[in-house]
Amino acid sequence: MVIALWGCGHKTPPIPPRSYMPRPVEFKEIRVRPEGVYLTFCLPKRYVKRGKITSDVFYRVDRCTGDRCITVVEDRGDPGALVTVRDKGAEEGMFYQYIVKPKVLAWGIPSEASVKVGPWPPPPLNVKAKALQDRVLVIWKGKGPCLLYKRPEKGEYGLVPLALVRGGKYEDRDVENGVTYHYVMRGVKEKGILVVEGPPSKEVSATPRDTVPPPTPQGLSVHYRKGVVYLAWDPVSAEDLAGYRVYRRVPNGPWVPVVKEVLPRPTYLDEKIKKGQEYEYKVVAVDIWGNVSSPSQVVSIKIPLKEE
Repeated sequence: MVIALWGCGHKTPPIPPRSYMPRPVEFKEIRVRPEGVYLTFCLPKRYVKRGKITSDVFYRVDRCTGDRCITVVEDRGDPGALVTVRDKGAEEGMFYQYIVKPKVLAWGIPSEASVKVGPWPPPPLNVKAKALQDRVLVIWKGKGPCLLYKRPEKGEYGLVPLALVRGGKYEDRDVENGVTYHYVMRGVKEKGILVVEGPPSKEVSATPRDTVPPPTPQGLSVHYRKGVVYLAWDPVSAEDLAGYRVYRRVPNGPWVPVVKEVLPRPTYLDEKIKKGQEYEYKVVAVDIWGNVSSPSQVVSIKIPLKEE
């Protein structure tokens, strides 16, 4: 017995029911830089007709020119996750079509984005960073809009800029005194979710610091007993206080610190004195940033020739 089978046309992959297909990804941003194209998108949270997705979402990103496509990345993530993919292989001057396809139980509907790589807006010129108290002032030359990026001493620059800036200066107040911050700027052109950034400017750095001196020491007193001059004054109230410096001189002579070290307490015993000599004293407060207060009132004492 002979059984004959006839078919018409050619075989194609079966089309899965729409209830098994995840919804397409949603592009949030396409950022184009000389170092690559960054695609940011949200993975689907629901099927087309079946409700919520409860397992990982597999996704594939292809870069296409004409009929030729190259897979940039294949990965998976949680439903609804925000994903950023970097394409390092994008070449300046090329026009690409990016296709992102999600898959759970079946392949979903692809999302497409057209991207031209370049030309690049130029970076601003003469970028400088000036450290001030509790802030950093960034200045530059250039009229167009720019993106300002910031990183801490041991950090890296991310994709999210500190600010979109114009006008030649920007004051960064989100800083901590004593911490070094680094900045670069990029020229930018924006159209919808497409952001084209040029090459970065030269990196500049600044370390903001406290420039306010501590309060002036008050209540300085001095008295002599048995070969020692005893000095005392009221404690200075300052969170960043490092200590005190005591200065001494003979009348009309130069002021000289009695010790090189900063004194941690509001007292001092001066034993390097001469009998019959008159001395004048004053005290300043010093904070951890090196700021020095104005001097206290001057007090004087004459050392007796003989002990009483």
